[in-house]
Amino acid sequence: MYIFSWNYIKEKWAHAGFQKYFQNTGWMFASRVLCMAISFITTVFVARRLGPSNFGQLSYAVSYVGIFSILSTLGIDNILYRDLINNPENKNKLLGSAFIIKLFAGIITTIIVIISTFLWKQSDVSKLLILILSGTFIFNAFQIISYEFQARVKSKYPSIIIFAVTVILNLLKILVIISKKGVIYLALILLLESILYAFFYWFAYKKKIEKNIFKWEFDKNIMFTILKDSWPLIFTSAFSLLYARLDQVLIKYLIDAKSVGIYSSAVTIAEVWYFIPTIIMSSVFPAMINAKKFSTDIYYKRIRKLLLFLFILSIGVAVVTTIFAPLIIKIIYGNAFLNGTMILKIYVWANIGIFIGSVVGNYLIAENKKFQLAFINFVPMVINVILNIIFIPKYGIVGSAYATLISYILGPLSVLLFKEPRKVFLNICM
Repeated sequence: MYIFSWNYIKEKWAHAGFQKYFQNTGWMFASRVLCMAISFITTVFVARRLGPSNFGQLSYAVSYVGIFSILSTLGIDNILYRDLINNPENKNKLLGSAFIIKLFAGIITTIIVIISTFLWKQSDVSKLLILILSGTFIFNAFQIISYEFQARVKSKYPSIIIFAVTVILNLLKILVIISKKGVIYLALILLLESILYAFFYWFAYKKKIEKNIFKWEFDKNIMFTILKDSWPLIFTSAFSLLYARLDQVLIKYLIDAKSVGIYSSAVTIAEVWYFIPTIIMSSVFPAMINAKKFSTDIYYKRIRKLLLFLFILSIGVAVVTTIFAPLIIKIIYGNAFLNGTMILKIYVWANIGIFIGSVVGNYLIAENKKFQLAFINFVPMVINVILNIIFIPKYGIVGSAYATLISYILGPLSVLLFKEPRKVFLNICM
């Protein structure tokens, strides 16, 4: 019972390591919660003013462009983060090489998206929205700076940047809607988002880490090492993006834009909780890596605690949301979006797979198990695509929600097909 005592709590609270990671997590959590709240309120305001059809057009364009985003990142983010933690003395070469990789990839991705809009049959509004949003890839290279701050356990500065950009963008979105400018101006604001992030990350790096960003060095050997380690993550991220975005693209093609708007409104509510595992894992990942260096027992204990905490939390979120789904939809979006109630009731249970999958994925990254990591994302992607193609014509957007739920749950569970991870996770869970 010592762990429930006041002395134990005071002892842990005073621990320097705990304070370091607690403060780091605190900044990320506070920033993300505030940003999620601001963005959510703005999204609701925008959706109610635009209506299901116009909101569906914008959601479709965002999802379409999002599918290509993996080409601009090449899956190197987690590898860069890991290497910055393990080899801080090589930060200039790591950042320089990663920046060149992402800048070149961003330019190529923009070109591919532009070409694809003319190859696929798009409505005029959708085509223009996609062309505008394609420009975001070019500026995303600067976001690698956030991983240097995280590796130093100094998430305060990226958190402030995220908050500042969120406030600016959402004020602009509200201004656009009040001025009755429409979805094209909203797409331009989303393009501005990537430009603002590039500027603020560069400015923060210059002021808080290194005055001269040109000290970054491009190293061919490091570039090939990063790409060699990240190539399975390219497929991993591609699979994740496909089954996260493809449902809305397929709904647009198989039904209409209005259905995308209704579906997207429910998904926005269900996915509002995704920030929790993202924040927790990005903050404690350095602690996991360091624990693995010194003690396997501590390493596994931390994984066990994370799994249990995130599993219980995801169940609680799903139960509460399911009970109050009709009221939530009506209050937030209004009667025009009430058909999204069942979507919300189904989709929110996919949080279980997302929360557990965040732990499983980071474990596989820490263990450098590239093939297994790609596999646990490939399985749900294939299942999601097949089920969407089968379910949408038969059951409409409700069928797409069920396809997502099934694929998200099966994703992290597929790791049990591999002997070593199965042994580890079964021991952890017992």
